[in-house]
Amino acid sequence: MDELLTKVKIHYSFKEISQPLQEDIKDLIAKNIKQKLDRYLNKILANKDDAEILINIMIKKNKQWKYEWSFRFNLDGWSFVYTNDVPFKNINDLVNHAFDRLKEQLSKK
Repeated sequence: MDELLTKVKIHYSFKEISQPLQEDIKDLIAKNIKQKLDRYLNKILANKDDAEILINIMIKKNKQWKYEWSFRFNLDGWSFVYTNDVPFKNINDLVNHAFDRLKEQLSKK
C-alpha cells in the first residue's frame, strides 16, 4: 500500500496550523488515500505507465478557529476540486469529508 503513496504527488499549503497538527493531517490524508482511494488510483496507474496523480491541498485556520480548505485532485487529466462553503470545526471531519466526496465522484465514473 505504501507503494501507492510513492506514486501520488501531494503538495501541501498550511496557514495558521501548528507543525504537529500538520503532521497529523498528512497522516490522515495518507490513511484516506490508502483506505478509500486505493482501488481507484491503482486502476489509473495500471492502465497507463506514465499516469500522474497530483493532489494540491490548502488548509487554513480562520479567526473563528475553524478550518477552510481547497483540495484539488488531478488524476491523470481528470480533475476534481473540493472547497468549502462553510468552515469546519474539526480538521479530521474536513479531511475525511473531502476524500469521501472524491470517492463518490470516482465511483460515478
